[in-house]
Amino acid sequence: MRRTTPRLRFVNALTAPAARARHRPDKVFDGFLAKERAAPGDAALTEEDERSLENLRSLLHRIAAVDTLSGVGWLSVHDMIRTRINNLFHVRRLQAAHPEVLEERIEAPVFVIGLPRTATTLTHKILANAQGGRGPYMWEMDNIGLPRSVDDEARLRRQTQRKLDQILTLSPSWGRIHPVRADWVEEIYFLLNQSRLHNTMAPMPEYVEFLRDYDARPDYRFVRDALQILQHRRPAPRWMLKHPDCLGETAAIHDVFPDAKFVWTHRDPHTVMGSMCSMAESLGYLHNRPKGVDPHRIGRIWLDILPEMVERARVQRTRMPRENTVDVAYHAMMADPFRHVPELFEQLDLKWSDADERNLADALDRPRDQRGHEYSMVHYGLEPEMIDKAFGDYGLFVDNLNAGSHH
Repeated sequence: MRRTTPRLRFVNALTAPAARARHRPDKVFDGFLAKERAAPGDAALTEEDERSLENLRSLLHRIAAVDTLSGVGWLSVHDMIRTRINNLFHVRRLQAAHPEVLEERIEAPVFVIGLPRTATTLTHKILANAQGGRGPYMWEMDNIGLPRSVDDEARLRRQTQRKLDQILTLSPSWGRIHPVRADWVEEIYFLLNQSRLHNTMAPMPEYVEFLRDYDARPDYRFVRDALQILQHRRPAPRWMLKHPDCLGETAAIHDVFPDAKFVWTHRDPHTVMGSMCSMAESLGYLHNRPKGVDPHRIGRIWLDILPEMVERARVQRTRMPRENTVDVAYHAMMADPFRHVPELFEQLDLKWSDADERNLADALDRPRDQRGHEYSMVHYGLEPEMIDKAFGDYGLFVDNLNAGSHH
C-alpha cells in the first residue's frame, strides 16, 4: 500500500526552512498567545485555562523535540497547536459576549469508546444520524460559533475541505484508513488538547508517562463549553461523541457529564494491534522523514498504550452505575448489523425508524477500513504471546461477548 506520494518529498523540501522554527517552540507558542491576547473582545481566561495552555506548550515542546520530524510534520503540529489556542480564546469571547450559552444543558450525551479500529467511527456516525441525535461536524470544530447564514456555513465548509484535501494529496492511505469530509460528523480530537493519539505523529514515551497522571477534566469541560455554543439557538440535540482517547478517560468524562452513556465497542486485540500500528505507520510517514519511521518502535509504544487504556476503562466502569456502559461486540455487529444496531438504539432509549434503517445501509456502503490496511504483527515486532500477556483476560472477555451476542 502506497502510504505517501512523491509530492510529500517535494513539499517537505519547500517547508524545511519554515520547520526550523521548531527549534524555538516557546517563541512560536508565545507568538500564538500574543496574537490572541491582543485580539478584540473580552476573553478572560481562568486559572484552569492558563494551566491548560501551559500543558499545551509542553506538548509542543515534546513534539518539536522529535529529531525526525519533517517540514510537513512541523507545519501540521504548528496548525494543531494554533487551532487549539484560537478555539480556547474564541470560546471564552463568545461566552463573555453571550453569557446565556452557559445555561445550555448537554443532556445524556453518548460517548462511543473502544480501542481504535473497532468500528467506533461507524457506530458514531449511525448514532449521530439518529432522530434527535447530533454529532459535531468537522467544519464546525474548525470554526466554533453561534448560528450563521447559509452562505457563511458553505464558505467555512469549503475552507475546511481544502485543508483536508491537501492532506489527502500527500497521504493517499489516510483516505482509506479514516475517510473524512468537512460536512461529515467527526470525532472530538479537534476539541481536545491532550491525547494518546498524538503518539501517531511519532512515538513519545515521556508523553505517554505524562498522561498517566494527567487530569483530563479540563479538556472535557472545554468540550462541554464548545458543545453549548454549537447547541445554542438550535434544536437541543442528544450529542453523540467519540475519540479513541475517551476510552482512557471515562472517569473524567463521567465527572463532567454525570449522565453520559458509554457505548464500548470490543474487538479481538490481536486484530486491533496490527490495524492500529498500520495507522500509526501511515501517520508516521506523513509527519517524519522516511528513515525516521521505525515499525518496531511503533509496535512497542502502542503495546504500551492500548492495554493500559482498556485496563483504565475496565476499572473506571466499576465505579459508575452499571447501566452507564453498553457493550457492543464488533464481529457480531458487523455480521448482523440490522439486528444489533436496533438493539443498541433500544438500550440508549433511541427510537429506531425507517430513516435509521436507510442511514445504516448508507453508512455500511461508505468507504471504510476494509483492505490494504491490516499488516502482520511481525512487521511491528509483535508476537501473539506478547499481545495476550499485555491485554490479560480482555481477549477472553471479547470472545465471550461475541459468543453471547450470537445467541
